Amino acid sequence: MPKLLLKVQNVIFRVLPKGVFQKMGFSKNDFIQLTNSMMDINFSKDLKKVACDTLVICGEKDKANKKAAISLGKCIAQAELQMVKDAGHEVNVEAPKQLAEILEIFYLK
Repeated sequence: MPKLLLKVQNVIFRVLPKGVFQKMGFSKNDFIQLTNSMMDINFSKDLKKVACDTLVICGEKDKANKKAAISLGKCIAQAELQMVKDAGHEVNVEAPKQLAEILEIFYLK
């Protein structure tokens, strides 16, 4: 997990009003605790145990997650990495048709 990004997000989350979190179904404190707990997660040594076909999708402009997506694609034996052209972090919002095509091809294999 990109720790610096999570720390920056937590600073922003602390100044946001509680209502923003309630709309997502979380309390503000629970959401901040969740992102804090994500800073120490490291599944890298267990990735080689993944034995199923895996699709890793990342927007080619997603600077925060691109490195991790490439790493996942290399560490999972049966992984297929798809970089979505001209998309950033929110592939489903920025390139929904392209995402749908990628998912359909993967699931039809």
